[in-house]
Amino acid sequence: MTPEKEEKEKIRHLLQTSPTGMTITEISTTLGMHRNTTAKYLDMLVATGETDCKRMGPAKAYFPTRRVPVRALPLVTPPASICLTSRLEVAEATPDAIRLMHLPEVPKNTPHTAVPSQIFRDETFIAKCRDAVTGTPGAYQTGTTTHDHRKTTLEIRFIPIVFSAGTTGCAVTFTDITERAAAERERNIWKERYTALSEDLTEWVIHISPGMTVESANAAFCSHAGRPEERVTGTRFLPAFRPDERRHLDTLIASLRPGEEPATADIRAIRRDGSPGWETWTIRALGETGGPVTGYHATGRDITALKHCEEQLLQYHQNLEENIQKRTAEMQLANQALMTVLAEKEDLERELLFTRQAFDQASDSILLFSRDGSIYQTNRTAEELLGYRREEFAGLTVFDVNPSLTHRAW
Repeated sequence: MTPEKEEKEKIRHLLQTSPTGMTITEISTTLGMHRNTTAKYLDMLVATGETDCKRMGPAKAYFPTRRVPVRALPLVTPPASICLTSRLEVAEATPDAIRLMHLPEVPKNTPHTAVPSQIFRDETFIAKCRDAVTGTPGAYQTGTTTHDHRKTTLEIRFIPIVFSAGTTGCAVTFTDITERAAAERERNIWKERYTALSEDLTEWVIHISPGMTVESANAAFCSHAGRPEERVTGTRFLPAFRPDERRHLDTLIASLRPGEEPATADIRAIRRDGSPGWETWTIRALGETGGPVTGYHATGRDITALKHCEEQLLQYHQNLEENIQKRTAEMQLANQALMTVLAEKEDLERELLFTRQAFDQASDSILLFSRDGSIYQTNRTAEELLGYRREEFAGLTVFDVNPSLTHRAW
């Protein structure tokens, strides 16, 4: 390698380590080269397109080149493309670009002001072309009308290039994205409808990416999370749950497929104040049936109060069963006591019946008197001997039966 090439290679390597750019003085000081020699080599590198130069105030700053050689353009650009010189003259154009821009068949060095297409009257287009000539790539979208009067949407990209002669320029590529733009507009319309519908719901509604990050959330979920939507978007969905529930939910989500029924799970979660809570989530996989998952639609709500009611109801049920068992045991004991009393009563009744039979069958006359002398019980022998019926004894006293007996003696 000659000394000249070696020094130019040192300059190129130095600029690669400083993407923000360096002045001639900084380069010459760093490499220990004379300033004039450094300036000469930099001019040579700029002329060959190996280095870019921009004026920053009174000084020039040199940067690593970001230019594509014009010969390599067909390998990296779409069919419709044109090449502009540093003076924005059309140097080359592909057949597709000629038809699209209404250019002459051989558009050699055609000024941009002579191009019939209205795109070349757009100030934004011209400004981005100038930026690309100086080394700054760019892109934007615009609408135009083709030669057959069809409205199309074009994606235009501006690529810094270097010509074979070493001069700088820019390549402008045109991609018809009419269908894609229409699909994006349709998607945005449905997204607006979806957002309007979910915003009025009290349930939490979120859209989750296949990587399990939150892509969008309604106001109810943002209020639950305590953060605005821009801070909720991009956060991970699963870390909000306990580790064991996180694994359960991850397994559940992994089993979902587009076109199949959604899955619902009650999950223990950590609330914003740090207290434990319960949430129920219904998650559906999105995408074409049988195809890959493109996302997940999830709706959820706080069921902590419901779980507490279920726990209390279960406790009440257990207490009721315990009380029933306790009362049943008490009733069994009471029943046993009642059966004992009834048995004793039957024994007494048998004894009384036996005594009554013996009393009636006695051969002696037996009369039973109360304290005041009235008769309250007699046997058959007494009735036959005294000639009274049993009902008639009810109104008699001991003095009627034995007139000789006095009250004093009684």
